[in-house]
Amino acid sequence: MKNWTNKAIFPIALWHCFSLPAWGKNIEEEQPKELAPIIVSDEAETTEEPISSRFYLPESVEAVETLTKEDIQAIRPRDVSDLIETTLGMSIRRQGARVHNFSFSRGDSVSVILDGVYLTATEARRIIGDIPVEMIDSIKFVRDASVITIGPLMSFGSASGGSPNQGFIIIETRKKGPDSPYGTEVRSSYASYDTWKSSAFTAHSWMDDRFTLSAGYQRSQSQGKDDWNNGYTGNTWLMNGGFNSEGFQASGSLYYNAASREIQRAIGSYSGSTNYPISGPTPAGVLDKNIWEYDPIDTVLFAINLNRSWNAQHNTSLTYGWNRTEATLYAYNTLTDKSTVAGRDAEDRSEEWNLAHAITTQQNTLKIGGQIVSWLQRSEGKTTPREERIYGIYATDIYAFNPTWSVDAAMRVDKKKIVQGGDKYLSSGTEVQLSDGEWTDEAYVVSLGNAWQIDPVWRVTARYSFNLTPTPDVLTTVDDATLPDEQRHRYEVGIEANWSNAFQMTLTPFYYAIKNAKVADGTITTDTAGNPIIDPTTGEATSLTVYRADNRQRFGFEMSIRGHLLRDQLGYELGWTHFVDSNEDGIDGNEFPEKKYSARLNWRHGDWESHATVLYVSPYLSYGYTVGDFTTINLSLSKNFSEKLTMAVFGQNITDEQYGTNNKGYPTTANWGVLRDVGATYGIELVYRF
Repeated sequence: MKNWTNKAIFPIALWHCFSLPAWGKNIEEEQPKELAPIIVSDEAETTEEPISSRFYLPESVEAVETLTKEDIQAIRPRDVSDLIETTLGMSIRRQGARVHNFSFSRGDSVSVILDGVYLTATEARRIIGDIPVEMIDSIKFVRDASVITIGPLMSFGSASGGSPNQGFIIIETRKKGPDSPYGTEVRSSYASYDTWKSSAFTAHSWMDDRFTLSAGYQRSQSQGKDDWNNGYTGNTWLMNGGFNSEGFQASGSLYYNAASREIQRAIGSYSGSTNYPISGPTPAGVLDKNIWEYDPIDTVLFAINLNRSWNAQHNTSLTYGWNRTEATLYAYNTLTDKSTVAGRDAEDRSEEWNLAHAITTQQNTLKIGGQIVSWLQRSEGKTTPREERIYGIYATDIYAFNPTWSVDAAMRVDKKKIVQGGDKYLSSGTEVQLSDGEWTDEAYVVSLGNAWQIDPVWRVTARYSFNLTPTPDVLTTVDDATLPDEQRHRYEVGIEANWSNAFQMTLTPFYYAIKNAKVADGTITTDTAGNPIIDPTTGEATSLTVYRADNRQRFGFEMSIRGHLLRDQLGYELGWTHFVDSNEDGIDGNEFPEKKYSARLNWRHGDWESHATVLYVSPYLSYGYTVGDFTTINLSLSKNFSEKLTMAVFGQNITDEQYGTNNKGYPTTANWGVLRDVGATYGIELVYRF
């Protein structure tokens, strides 16, 4: 451990030597005008994280978008995946099955933080659809993965295929009461497919807000679309409390979700001959025979945050988080007698400690810290769990030459211990047991940033980072070769322009040069004896992706234009995402959409309010089948009958697009097809505050 600790400290010490000559400057210039946040809602507020927070971002980090509670209510998403899909630079791959939805930023996986607790990739994919959007205070999308204080560089298991995390989704559940003199809010809605949601939330404070306490509950249920097997029920409880004094802050949160969920049936995409449903792929246009159900799927999560301000310069923070998801899968299909199908238990569990200390002077902020994240996963049908633990240390330094110009540098080193190895497949299709107690090579990231407020209108930023990420031992590789570590150079520029309240612009072009990226070389469906590889969960044939190392480039940009018109009665935001990967393969794997356009409009007049959200995603290939290529529109209209009572009507995907984002088209002998959106849904909601 000593050697890689020294490697991490040296670049930060060098950075301090570089910065020292400028420390003695007197800076008395007026602070520059702040640009408007990337939101449409007039009521929404964005608050800068304190330097003690692990979510504090340097000024040079431009690729960030925050949706507040008001924004979420305006978008009218069905679930968190809808929010991800409408956000700049993000994409969703819906597949159902054991891992429900995948989330990506700029072509790679992202990490999810819920109420300050790091969720492992598999757990996040399982439960993110069960987090009630009505119980979220804010969701922040950080597309810049070189922010090193939030979470580990590498994922657990094979979740990222040996690539570093490409950003974070930070979800904060409700902790504040309604925006009114009242501390309690009840909400109820009814929508298509017999979908009911009812919730209550209350928040109170005492002693001039030194003590705070909030609690909430939501019941969600839906029958789902006939024959689609997509019904669900869920009960969610929240509790948050805190103490705040001049030198000490403490807070704690508890999240518990008890749910059951049917796994939506895919619609076949195979056009050849088949012996379905006895065997073979699902024919095009036919509902797949698998009618899986998770009952229960329960998640509990709690976090404790402590912060001590020793004086004006020194601050120490400690975070502890723990979470667990337990689920039982019933892998039914249309040919089975449900009474003969036994449940298969699964578990995901993680634990996290994060200790950081910040030293702040007039012009400089140095933050050093360490993080330990543990993970355990026991998949359905498996008796041997996989358990890993990541140890990380980091340091980041921010120096302000004056109020308009700052630079930053950071470094992080992670090292992983394989506590229990679990199992993997060799390229021959043979399953083997991995060793316990092994250590991986270190993962590194070094980043540099620069932010300059040129004048009250223009602001520019630039960032560079270098990642070195080892190859996970669970990957199946060509000829079982040991693949070299991935090396990734990231370059990014941010441009902001604040011409007026009516017209503001943000542009974030980026370029990634990746050496030894892990790319799909094909799939195998049989072992050396010619026997099909069987998925232990379904008992049916499956395939394994085989990886090799190759070089690739990724580049693109995200652009946002926003403002308010007609004396602030009309707000708008237009988004454009462009993404290119030089090595995408839509035959042996999935591509990502090259273009995505979005628009958000709101209108307010007196007690009336209306919102519209438009999203277009360009076509792309998924295992040889075209997905994407859709336009959706969400609309809502609400009226405040009094300060206490509001009613809204809404429509989601009113263009009735039954679009898909992923094709489960491998292997051909077990092609499930595409998980499609249900199309247009409509509903009504009542909110009462007291």
